[in-house]
Amino acid sequence: MLKKLCTLIVAAAFAMEACAGPFGLNRRGVGNTGGGSGYVDTSSAQSVANYLASSQRVGHFGGSYAFEGVGMGGSSQAAINSCCKPRFGGSPREVGVAQGANGMFYACCRW
Repeated sequence: MLKKLCTLIVAAAFAMEACAGPFGLNRRGVGNTGGGSGYVDTSSAQSVANYLASSQRVGHFGGSYAFEGVGMGGSSQAAINSCCKPRFGGSPREVGVAQGANGMFYACCRW
């Protein structure tokens, strides 16, 4: 019984660390405020969308005090629609969309 409980706790911990989307994402801290090769500009939803498109990966970066949803799709609207949404609903305050070299659209929405 204790072994099953421990296994469940470990599985839940791994699930909470998972990134959104079909690709993993190595991030270097929430907000990425430093420079260098690991730097990602998170000052706006558009800058995050540009990075997602250039790296062809989907993942959360944080860096703002807003709820952040990211997604991708075959059109800009499909990418926006696939973004994670907060339970409290409402409309996003900031939306950024960029197209990657693979033709897919990447979106970042902040509430």
